[in-house]
Amino acid sequence: MVKTIKEYSLADLMERIEEIFNANPGPLRGFEAVVQYDVYGEDKGTYQHTFKDGKLTIIKGVETTPHCTMQLSYDNFKKFVLGKQSGTMALLTGKVRVVGNISIGLKIESILRRYNIREPF
Repeated sequence: MVKTIKEYSLADLMERIEEIFNANPGPLRGFEAVVQYDVYGEDKGTYQHTFKDGKLTIIKGVETTPHCTMQLSYDNFKKFVLGKQSGTMALLTGKVRVVGNISIGLKIESILRRYNIREPF
């Protein structure tokens, strides 16, 4: 049975994102960065996404200094993944806080649009 995003824990969602991105690495080619997500709310945790050589690797915790850190609620993270939350609007309205290179955060949004992730997934 296919699950909706509401049924995923944060850890399960991170695993699924890694699968989706690596199944179609085209949008990742040429993008290299470490993006950290500090997620809080109903489910919380810190995860680092390493984009390198057309591949996404996600680890729980902090392994290296990120180029960009995004701090946001789990609810807003889910909306962001599904394209229901504009990163720019989230930033302007205080729903996400970005530390570091903001252009990398905006690049993530454009990459997500190319994957067009929808429910159920």
